[in-house]
Order: sequence, then C-alpha cells, then structure tokens
Amino acid sequence: MKIKVAPNDVQSMSQDGESILRSLQNKSLPEIDLIVREGIQNSLDASIKGTKKTRIDFKVGSFNPATLASHFNSIEHTLKKYYFDHNEFISISDKDTYGLTGDYKSDDPNVLDNSNFHKLVFGIGKNQDKEGAGGSWGLGKTSFFRIGIGLVIYYTRVKVDNVYEERLIASLIENPNQENRLLDTSSRGIAWWGELDELEEKIYPITDLKEIKEMLHLFGLENYKDSETGTTIIIPYINPNNKNKELNNNESFYWQKDKEEQIKMAVQRWYFPRIMNKQYSKVLGNSYLECRVNNELLMPHINFENVFDIYQKIYTAALLGESTHEDIKVKEVKFAQNVLEEKDKPIGYIAFKEVSKKELDMFPPNNKPSGLAYLGVTDKNKNEQNNSKVVAYSRRPGMIIEYSVDGPWTPSEFLYEESNLLLGFFVPVSNSELNKNYNNLGYRTVENYLRSTENSDHANWMDQEGVGIINRMKKYSAQAIKNHYFKEDNNSNITETSGLSRKYGELFMPPKGFGKTSKGRKSEKKWGNKQNARYKKDSYVVVMSSQPIDESTVGVNINISIKNQSKSILFLQVITQDQKLDAEKWTKSVGSNLEFPFTIGDIYIYKINGYLINDNLGFSSIYESYGLHVKKDSPSNRFVEFQSTINNQVDIEATLKIKMKSKRYQPNMAIKTIQ
Repeated sequence: MKIKVAPNDVQSMSQDGESILRSLQNKSLPEIDLIVREGIQNSLDASIKGTKKTRIDFKVGSFNPATLASHFNSIEHTLKKYYFDHNEFISISDKDTYGLTGDYKSDDPNVLDNSNFHKLVFGIGKNQDKEGAGGSWGLGKTSFFRIGIGLVIYYTRVKVDNVYEERLIASLIENPNQENRLLDTSSRGIAWWGELDELEEKIYPITDLKEIKEMLHLFGLENYKDSETGTTIIIPYINPNNKNKELNNNESFYWQKDKEEQIKMAVQRWYFPRIMNKQYSKVLGNSYLECRVNNELLMPHINFENVFDIYQKIYTAALLGESTHEDIKVKEVKFAQNVLEEKDKPIGYIAFKEVSKKELDMFPPNNKPSGLAYLGVTDKNKNEQNNSKVVAYSRRPGMIIEYSVDGPWTPSEFLYEESNLLLGFFVPVSNSELNKNYNNLGYRTVENYLRSTENSDHANWMDQEGVGIINRMKKYSAQAIKNHYFKEDNNSNITETSGLSRKYGELFMPPKGFGKTSKGRKSEKKWGNKQNARYKKDSYVVVMSSQPIDESTVGVNINISIKNQSKSILFLQVITQDQKLDAEKWTKSVGSNLEFPFTIGDIYIYKINGYLINDNLGFSSIYESYGLHVKKDSPSNRFVEFQSTINNQVDIEATLKIKMKSKRYQPNMAIKTIQ
C-alpha cells in the first residue's frame, strides 16, 4: 500500500500525534474497556434502520508480523526492526450495519463532513450527528491507536446505488517524539496507507477485492459476502507491555490475565442493557446487540456473570417503568418544578434491588469476587465489604455511562442487610420534550440535552452551566430510593444535635461538626440551638466534643438542660439525608430483623448546675439533692430518662458512651420533653 504522510503546515494549527493521543483524557478505564465502548457504540449507531439485531464480533489472535510489514510502504523495515515479535491483534467487526458510507473523493468540505468514511479515517474530532447516537467517531476513536503501536486498519463494505463496494485503508497516529517511532521523517506522526490519486496528493482506500482479501487473510478474517454490509477495524501489533496495565497493582482477577476474557467482561460491563435484550428493542425501536468474542456468543443466563444477569433485569424494569420481579423496585423520578413540556410526566425511572452474596455466588464452592469487582471497582476495601450502593445510568443507545458507587445518585444512608449490594439503574425518558426555556438554549429533548453533556469518552453526565437537570436527576433518584426505606418524620417536639459526623460512623474519628446544632426541617429547627431552647423553656442537648474509646465505642461530652418540673428522654437516632429514625420508627420502617445500630452505654455526670459531682456510684440518690432523678432504659439501653422535681431548670454536664453495632449509619442525639 502507498503512503501519505500528514503535511506539517505551520499556519494550519494542526495537531500532532502526541496531542491527539492525549486528547481522550480518560485514564481511569482500562484500554480494553475504552475500545470496547467506542467500537460497539459506533457499530450500533450505524445499524440499518428497522433491523432487529446488530451483530458485532471481537477477535483476538496472532498474525505474521513480517508479512504484514511488507504491505506498508516506507515503514516496512522499521516495523520489522522494532516489532518483529509483536504478533497479537484485536479486530472488531459488525454486520447488519450500513458500513462506512459517504464520498471520499470530493473536494467539497461540506460533502466530506457528511461522509462517515471520511470522518472516521481522516476527521479527528468530527462527531456523529445522528439523532440518539452514542459514539462520536471523534476523539473517542483515539483509543484504537493507543492500545497498539498506533497502526489501525479499516475495512468496510457499503451499498452505493444498489452496487456493493469494498474499501480498505490504514492509518497511523503516533507520538513523533518517541524513540521507536515509525515515521522518522515526520514531525506530526500521522500517515495513511491506501491508493494515491494520479497527482499522488490524495490518498484513497483500496477497492480491489483481491488485495483486500489478501490483507484480511493475514488475520484469519473474511470479506463480507452476499448482501452483507458492515465495518471491520483491525488493530495489529498489540503492545505486550500493556497486557496487565489495568491491574494497577491491585487484586488480580481471572479476566484481567487474558485479552479475550477482558473483552468478554468489558462487553458485559458496558452493554448488558442491550445484549440479546428484545425488550430493549421493543420499547426503543433500536436493534438489540448480538455479540461474539472469538466466536463465543454472549448470552444472559448462559455465560453472563451473575451481577450482569441481575443488572439486566433491573435495567429492563427501569426501561419499562415497572417490574415483573417482586424484589426489584421501580420508582418515578419526577421533579418538583418540572422541566418537561408535559408537566406531569417523569423525567425517568430508577429501578433498584438488594443483592446478596449468595446471589453473586460468593460462597463456596464458587467463591466469586464481589459484584463490584465485575463492575470495574478496584478499591480492595469496597470489594471485601461488598455493601456499596451503585447506580448505573445510560441514554437511549444502552451503553453504561458510569457506575456511580456510593455517590450522589443514592442516599447517604440506607437500611438493608449489611453484606448486600444495592444495585440501581436510572433510565431517562429520552424522547420527552423539554419546555421552551431549554428549547431556547438549544436543547429539544432529554436525550438531546444528556448527549450534549458527555465528553468524548462518554464517561459521565455533567450539567451545562445554569441548567441543573442532571443534578436534579441525581437528587430525586436518591430521594426515591430513600423514600422506599424511610417514612416521613413529622415529630416537632424534639430538640436535637446532628453533630455526630459521618466520619464517626465510618472511622470513629468525629471531631468535625461535633458542636453543631441541627439544621433539619423548619418544624424542628427552632429547637436546634441553646438560645431558642431556653427561650421556649424546654429541654435541650448540645454535643461539645468526642473521643473514640475503642473500635465500637465513642465517648461524647454533652451539655443537657432539663426543663423545670418535667420528664425528658435523651435518645439516639439514625440520621438520613433529611429524616431521622429513633428505635421505634426504625422497627416500623425496616422490621425487627435488622437491629437498631446504636445503644447508650454508661453515662457519667460530673456537673449539675455548675457544681462538681462525685459520681462513683453511677445512678444513685446523689442527684436528688439537686432535684434530679436519672434512669437508664434497661435492658435495651436505647434512652436515658431525666426528671426534674424543682421549679428551676437543671443544667447537666456529662459524658455519654455510644455503642455502635454497625459502622454504616450516622448517629444523631436528641432529647424530648414527655411530661
């Protein structure tokens, strides 16, 4: 094949290979995952309209590097010098797609901008503009050049005016500053191989079927035939130094040791919503995905990992807006101030389910790792604990944008079995039209807006400035999950402090926030500080400081004021995002199987009305001379009762021990006057 080296025009502001390879900023995903995400999505975007399925085949194999090198004019000897023993390749091939259609010979930029062939092969940063598309063919395609030595071969078969045409061209993007560069005379590190025009100025694809067949045969691949159209991307010279790059010095799993297994896992991880899912096709009208890896068909319930089998059911429930499985809950996500043209319509659905270790085959004899590991979580502690809250989300194309682990899509607290995962999926109602305020900003539908927020790697959704739709999606999804577990707390005669910080619940190191008073609902806020409590002449409690005692106990220094001639109860609560559950409400909400996570241990009172007290006897008659009776609840140890018998307020300084039965919940201390 003849070569064309990208020109270096100092006035054209053209990028070099190094800057292009850096342009896809995602460094958190393994390179295999990046090419799987990009390759499949581009194929799905090119699916023939009305087709029921899109077939995609991945192949991992070997080739003869010397024979392949002989096809590349000008770099043959350099390839043999540096890469004579690099014989591994990956190919991505689709069928039931249009292939790389479009003109590639025109001199009209507008024509070339509408050519899928030109945009993929030559147009760095040229995006897909198809409605509902997921891939970009822009910067995302740089993942193909990063996993190998920078050489990529494109083969496609298209139908033009009822005539089938095959095209093959190769491209190179490399860092021109690297030591073993292939283009030693190029300052940009970019070139193409194919056929040159008569003036040897433009490069075109090879269209000769014999030449194409010879090239494909090197990789054990075949030409498209009969009425088949599609595209095959071949990445040769896979760099063996990248083989275990994604392990990142963390725990190693079986799929990370072999490229074929890595691809199988990545396909499931990012595309389980669409794989052999006919419900997806029925609801959205798009084709479902039929995917093979080295001729092995990936099938739910057959060779899917358990976590993806479960997750596909959760996704489908959110897509349908209802569940056929009793253990999968589906909730509408509806904004208080709707952004949609149809004001009563939800912006999406959140489906979720608690998943046990047994369901994930984590017990003998299978001993599988945590479901989090299959989702790509590398945090060893999270994998061992197996109790995270995960929400995945996707647009219409069905590719997972992100797994948000213990993030803003879920409540900060939740109530379920401690060794379970909470798996959730948010699916937007993509075709819903936004109201005119957003139309004026250029956003017509929910899908249109969400796609505009994605970066080239499609790794998350981030609101455009001044819009806030995504932040509300997160907030209301978390609220919907929380409402499933918690009932509204309407009690207003309680003074409380929320100074026991989140850090205490996890690490028993609570100094931040310990003296702060409650910032709850308006009905409770008036009781949330010392000045207002005195004005109302009611009992109150303020946390002054704290110190960890052991792994499950913390000592809390508190000031308590007891209303004159009254009886008050000091007790603990579980704090949620904006509700608090005492032991009684806890049992009503979650049942008696899950024990209330906090108990009150010893209480040591060392000052009453400013006088030092010798409390060696614990709860005794020593307080009575101060007009105070103290009694701790027994045997459950859930509250302490204080009774004042005099006509003056009783001020107490004390240290209270809190016992933690679980590290997953945030405690709150409160007091209420009951007589």
